[in-house]
Amino acid sequence: MNLYLECNSGAAGDMLAGALVDLFDDKKAVTAELNAIGFPHTEIKYSEKSVNGISASYLEMIISGEKEGAHSHHHHHHGEGHRNLKEVFEIIDSLSADDKVKADAKDIYSIVAAAEAKAHNAEIGEVHFHELGMLDAIADITSCAYLINKLSPERITASRINVGNGNVKCAHGILPVPAPATANILEGIPYYKSEIQTELCTPTGAAILKYYAEEFTDAPNFGSVVKTGTGAGTKELPNANVLRAFCYEDGGICELSCNIDDMTGEEAAFAAEIMMEKGALDCFITPAFMKKGRPGYLFTVLCKAEQSEDFAKLIFKHTPTIGIRKYTPSRYTLDRELIEESGVHIKRSEGYGSVKEKTEFEDIKKLALEKDISLFEARRIIEKAQS
Repeated sequence: MNLYLECNSGAAGDMLAGALVDLFDDKKAVTAELNAIGFPHTEIKYSEKSVNGISASYLEMIISGEKEGAHSHHHHHHGEGHRNLKEVFEIIDSLSADDKVKADAKDIYSIVAAAEAKAHNAEIGEVHFHELGMLDAIADITSCAYLINKLSPERITASRINVGNGNVKCAHGILPVPAPATANILEGIPYYKSEIQTELCTPTGAAILKYYAEEFTDAPNFGSVVKTGTGAGTKELPNANVLRAFCYEDGGICELSCNIDDMTGEEAAFAAEIMMEKGALDCFITPAFMKKGRPGYLFTVLCKAEQSEDFAKLIFKHTPTIGIRKYTPSRYTLDRELIEESGVHIKRSEGYGSVKEKTEFEDIKKLALEKDISLFEARRIIEKAQS
């Protein structure tokens, strides 16, 4: 399953979290899970909201009894009721969430802190966040990290971001849209200004998108959309102030291949490693005899259809070929999931009357290294424990 985030009305942390919650059947139960994370002085309230006739999920962050919008995400350099990034990390570490969720939340918050520091010519450690705005941002960011981890999409992409227009009022006065910190975060990301005279993209929303989205495009290649989630924003706008999330299956696979006779085995193996690191479904090298009996290789890459151009560029970059053949084969696959039993990860595949299970190699390797035994012995120990 893949995830596409449509930001036609900008992006804020609560809008992103609302759209992600809307992808689940039991939205109130998922909201209860978010509250169970234990955000300090924070309550997350879920409700359904009609936005220009569109039904959307609305997540309201209540911080110390104050509703969202009564505080700012922007930083200050001093004063009471402020915390630095180290203290923010301590709060995140104290939450009841998986280590992966906490690590993602801290990485996203670091993007915000770095952008704020650059905007005000300060060191990251000097940046202090207003306590209410900080708690709001922690809840937004960690909620999104939790929900994305729960959805576990294979790939996340997003549209260009509508940042709005005009000016925004913050602690340092009236600033142009996008605000300096937001503009810093959006470097390298396609965005546009619209006729809407307000801030549509917050630093938090921009940082979440920057961290997760692999690509920004207004023309996603949806294979088959299986679910749509809609998150409502807090501002009342002429257009529908919503952010939509689309869960979709791949549009098929693509096979790229080329014949190579002027590349060493080591060079070909290196190129194959690059393909797999970049997300190829498979890459293999087949010995072949070329023209005039010259030994060579058939270099083949299997990838998702929407990634074919990216992998064609990689093949041209890492091999001497001047031409690539492209095929669109169909295939049969088993449904796959990664489960954990007694601390060991197991790849389980099922379908067409077959069930297959295989212990994750890295877990076998880890046990072998810890006990200074062979892989064969480590595998037997794990298999015996599972029986």
